[in-house]
Amino acid sequence: MRTLCTLLCAALASAELVKIPLQGEMKIESRSNKPLKEVMLSGKVFAGEALKLGLKYAPSVTAVPKVPITDFMNAQYYGPVSIGTPEQEFKVIYDTGSSNLWVPGANCSGCVHKKYNSSASSSYVYNGTAFSILYGSGAVRGVCDEDTVTFGGIKVQKQVFAETTAEPGLPWVVGRFDGILGMGWVEISVNGITPVFFSMMQQKLVDAGQFSFYLSAQAWPHKKTSELALGGVDPNHYTGSFSYVPISKDGYWQIHTDSLAIGNETVHSHFDSVVDSGTSLLAFPLATAVRINSKLGCIDAGIECVFEACPDFAKLPNMTVTLAGKPYILTGEDYILQVQEPGAPTQCISGIMGFPGELPENLGAILGDVFMRKYYTTFDAANNRVGFALANHN
Repeated sequence: MRTLCTLLCAALASAELVKIPLQGEMKIESRSNKPLKEVMLSGKVFAGEALKLGLKYAPSVTAVPKVPITDFMNAQYYGPVSIGTPEQEFKVIYDTGSSNLWVPGANCSGCVHKKYNSSASSSYVYNGTAFSILYGSGAVRGVCDEDTVTFGGIKVQKQVFAETTAEPGLPWVVGRFDGILGMGWVEISVNGITPVFFSMMQQKLVDAGQFSFYLSAQAWPHKKTSELALGGVDPNHYTGSFSYVPISKDGYWQIHTDSLAIGNETVHSHFDSVVDSGTSLLAFPLATAVRINSKLGCIDAGIECVFEACPDFAKLPNMTVTLAGKPYILTGEDYILQVQEPGAPTQCISGIMGFPGELPENLGAILGDVFMRKYYTTFDAANNRVGFALANHN
């Protein structure tokens, strides 16, 4: 598959870099009407993240909450995709930790977001194959369709995707997004469906077989707009040069990690990490996360760690992730999430989360948005590698 990918990329027709602006938010969604401080100390703020991680990395995980989730952090970056002729537009999370495109279908029970209507599209082609992603406390279920998908203004012909008939609970209900556009490799695609970006490559619709994310700094609202670039990198959003790490295993954007350290203490060595734009945090095995968070002065609340009061970031230890011999440093200001709500003082929570169960073999970290905000990230499918450069937030 990699050889085919390389040949396809080499033959792509010339096109301009496509820049897609992303919208972002970070807030605490509360249905319990408790004060923000009490919600933060409940130990349930990352429950929505646990659901998403369980879906993607450990479908049989039993530690995923099986009780109704009422209070949780809602942090996400999302953008547009259109399906059909005429176009029906949806807001989706561009997710490098999965590989399928799915949006709510006309028959989706309980779905509150915009729904795809196949009967309104002249380019719709019946497929009918059942679609299902199972995880610890629910499922995304639906049926596969084929239609024209417009992504960044580029029309992808005969793209197979899923319209859902059931979705997995409150985080999806209250999210600003309608669905997911997976940007991982076909090896992890449900039903072996070719992911949208790889269809673009096969149809020679992008200039280069790579895409890149700029995620604006966590001050909300942002001074700069977040961006997904298709077909290359945007030099406006990084400084210096890129350093690359080869893909270590087919499927996820999975790379070998030399070591993970907090301050001068190495806490884990020689493992794989997944670079995942659809995960808001840094996720590690629970014991590793607890070990790191114990150095920060926050209150251990299960899979998460909350501060009584926001710390002095300058006094927190640096975290260092070493990839291909190069250290990538995160300061306290990088890895502590600041939650701002109207009428309430800023609350702080560690962006380091314990994974709710066992990760797949040799997988020791999920490098999500906390990491990708600091380092502009390019996913180079043509050369089977991921590249990092210091993000330019000025």
